[in-house]
Amino acid sequence: MRVPAETMVGTYVASHPFGIETITLNADGTFVQRVAIQQEQPMTIRGTWDFDPKESRAHLYGSMTVADGFGHLRSDWRTVTAGVDSLDVERHWFRVVMGSAATSPYIKQ
Repeated sequence: MRVPAETMVGTYVASHPFGIETITLNADGTFVQRVAIQQEQPMTIRGTWDFDPKESRAHLYGSMTVADGFGHLRSDWRTVTAGVDSLDVERHWFRVVMGSAATSPYIKQ
């Protein structure tokens, strides 16, 4: 189910087997991404985001890609992506979820 743009602002958490990733989408079009990996120093970055309501996709500009798509930590997880990270956004029951097909999707808190 598609999500209205006004519900996008907020904090999303992905619980990975190796740690926790938090993305806070701010109303001014900025985001804060915080990654806390077990046995590692946490890392926090900032970037910008927008939302395509027609496609129900969030676009993050300047984010870190932490997981490799198979539930494992990427060796270069601290690297900020120069391009865009495009995530599907859906409503699952009463929750908003980004990256719903991922092993560890982002769930709005």
